[in-house]
Amino acid sequence: MPSSEPHRRDVHAAWLVSLTAVVWTVTTSGLALALGASSHSAVLGAFGAIGLVDAAGSIALVYHFRHGLRHDALSDRLERLSHRVVVVGLLSVGLGAVGVGFARLLTGASGDNSRAGSVLAAISLVVLVALASRKISVSARVGSAALLADGRLSAVGAAQAGVTLFGTAAARWLDWPWADALAATLVGFVAISVGVATNRRDPS
Repeated sequence: MPSSEPHRRDVHAAWLVSLTAVVWTVTTSGLALALGASSHSAVLGAFGAIGLVDAAGSIALVYHFRHGLRHDALSDRLERLSHRVVVVGLLSVGLGAVGVGFARLLTGASGDNSRAGSVLAAISLVVLVALASRKISVSARVGSAALLADGRLSAVGAAQAGVTLFGTAAARWLDWPWADALAATLVGFVAISVGVATNRRDPS
């Protein structure tokens, strides 16, 4: 944390973008998990899981910045806690996505095509890019490594939205049954890489 406290307006902006992320990710993740389960799509399931982890990190940040607004000072303890929630989430979801993706590649399992999933991924791609950019921008103003890490997690979610579009489109129009599992595996590796890099920047 910086030696001087950030401006209250910037802390409010950090709280607001975190709250917006909670509402968005909880809603879209629930839809993605439901669609993934009904269509047996690994990449939609991984997309929904990463969204829930993003929501967990954002919930921790909402509390962190709300506490800062009430006390006119950001808590180092809550900053570290929020940062760790995001890092653990990145690593766990990344490992899960890689495991499921590999298993489906080895068994040859493929998901059914989901037009609704493609639409959800396309909308999420736009929204998550905007959220990631906003989080990263505000994190510099409030000096929060946790918000920066959460912004990177949103960027991973945006990347997965793009990969989800590729996976569902390839399965639908190119008849590549392995595309769904490969897409989930690739995004899992990205999440792990970002998690490791973020952990090295732990504010503690």
